[in-house]
Amino acid sequence: MRSAFSALAVSALLTTTLPTVAVASTPEEIFRDASPSVWVVLANGADNRVLASGSGVVVAAGRVVTNCHVLRGAASITLRQERKEVQAKLEFPDAARDLCQLKADDVPSPAAPIQIAPASALRVGQKVYAIGAPRGLEQSLSDGLVSALRRDSAGEIEFIQMTAPISPGSSGGGLFDEQGRLVGITTAGMSGSAQNLNFARPAEWIGEIPARGAQAIADYKRGKTAPQATTPTAAPASMTVAPRAPTPAAGYQPRPTTPATATGGRDAYNAERLARSTSCAAEPRAALVAKGPGFETYSIACSNGDALAVRCEFGNCRELK
Repeated sequence: MRSAFSALAVSALLTTTLPTVAVASTPEEIFRDASPSVWVVLANGADNRVLASGSGVVVAAGRVVTNCHVLRGAASITLRQERKEVQAKLEFPDAARDLCQLKADDVPSPAAPIQIAPASALRVGQKVYAIGAPRGLEQSLSDGLVSALRRDSAGEIEFIQMTAPISPGSSGGGLFDEQGRLVGITTAGMSGSAQNLNFARPAEWIGEIPARGAQAIADYKRGKTAPQATTPTAAPASMTVAPRAPTPAAGYQPRPTTPATATGGRDAYNAERLARSTSCAAEPRAALVAKGPGFETYSIACSNGDALAVRCEFGNCRELK
């Protein structure tokens, strides 16, 4: 009797003290639940021609988040999912983080609303899934690992580096964990000699877009300079030539900042000067992607859609091939 009682006691103790382990969903389940929230985003010119395409994620009823650079020069915005098309308007731009919130009342709410996971829950090596429209091929699923968590000077995660493949058209798409929670907004990827270097913005920033976007618009109206995105712009994952902040209906147009302010790198100006000398772009913007003792590595989006990788050592910069 005492032995049986002891066994029951141990069993009860284990039951109450062992942590609950989150059960991973299958890729099929993640796609089934998350893909209805992912739409194609089309940026249209004044003549109604499509200027660029990307992806967007429904984060609330009638609200879609995408990358701001997808909307470059757009006179109107169309959201598409299979045969359904709806019109959208830019509601809140957060150009500094390259995240824009769209208002689209005709977008139906998914049966399974998106849940957002904090970046602090991410671990290097964990599995993630990207859903978007690479090259316009909507409802595409890819998988990979979190390969690094890139932090800013304050120690906060600002980029999720992952190996899940993305391509032009993926910008603004969703990055999901194994529980199907939204952990990031796919933003950019490095091409050329770089392999499996793709980046997403933390999804937890989505809740801050309305306040930051309203402040950005207010600052613009008062004549203040708006900050630019610090996205690793080697190859923006949208079908655009080069990323730029959008032009909302309210007349908001973020003004450029100096290279050092935009990237925080010591040799950003020198890297951009090299980009101009190689005719990469007339107004290049260098994004700091790696740093070590005596060196900095930058990625720069060229006007033809290619990427320029630059390594600077004590002010001397050269192209990486």
